[in-house]
Amino acid sequence: MDLVKPNERVDDLLVNGLKIIQNPSSFRFGCDAVELANFVTGGVRDKAVDLGSGSGIITILLAGKKKIPCIGVEIQPEMADMSRRSIELNGLSDSASVICSPMQKVTARIGRESASIVVCNPPYRRAGSGEKQLSESVALARHEIAVTLREVVETANALLKNGGSFYLVHQAERLAEVISECSGAGLEPKVLQILTPAEGKKPHLFLLKCKKGGSVGLEILPERVIDTVV
Repeated sequence: MDLVKPNERVDDLLVNGLKIIQNPSSFRFGCDAVELANFVTGGVRDKAVDLGSGSGIITILLAGKKKIPCIGVEIQPEMADMSRRSIELNGLSDSASVICSPMQKVTARIGRESASIVVCNPPYRRAGSGEKQLSESVALARHEIAVTLREVVETANALLKNGGSFYLVHQAERLAEVISECSGAGLEPKVLQILTPAEGKKPHLFLLKCKKGGSVGLEILPERVIDTVV
């Protein structure tokens, strides 16, 4: 079976020999996904779930770079299929997999309180906001059409063991909302990293680590420019 289909391409991730299959006409990963994968800490004894895994970039980086076994969850069949083929291309089938499912239904398949790590690069924009997108895959990735922020947080909470970690990246303007949702669900914010697009520019993104059942206390890391290095 050919792993790469017509109109797709293979991009070199320039780390550990890892590669990823992408379709230029579909949603492709950005620096925010790379930042989020790099923000995660863990190892071979962990079990991670990547909610809204898209092309599979975070799943591949966790399994192939950080040796964290990971299950990707993606609602779009064509994206899930593409990420499965990327996993096979990288020889990661023993430590990475993909489930094609709505995020709201995946706990029943993976198991409640079965993960030590949940990671999510969610849609940043509320449904109906922003510009009209040219493709369905881009619209679903950027807008809360198929899943809301609250549903992301509720799913992460359901999947995580007590003491497990939830990592996400989001727009700076929604920081207060994200912290409120996470804390309200019992995922206590523990580490915050503010990111800017360039020196002298105002923050546009943040990375947040929360701990299920964690005590109150938030470490705020020094603000920095977003990193493009995988």
